[in-house]
Amino acid sequence: MIGTIKLARFCGIAPIVMSLISLALVIEGAIEFGSHPPADGGWQAHIFQLLMVTELPIILAFVVIGWHSLKRNLPTLGAQVLLWAVALGAVRFFSL
Repeated sequence: MIGTIKLARFCGIAPIVMSLISLALVIEGAIEFGSHPPADGGWQAHIFQLLMVTELPIILAFVVIGWHSLKRNLPTLGAQVLLWAVALGAVRFFSL
């Protein structure tokens, strides 16, 4: 029981933090490179991609763990999905 609660808390918070880090990486890349990123994307692109891809299974785990109280978890799930989309959209916005 306690392990499930800790896992649910982790699955609720981790994607939000990961999206904020991803967004910070995009902003840092935009400041550093402008609209002309390096050919390979730089280290920011690689970390960004890893963060964005690993968020999806964590969000799925959050949904599966909290399925019985999905209505209560909807604000957290909405924040996770919204921040994921904002971080992804920032790449397009800054043309990186």
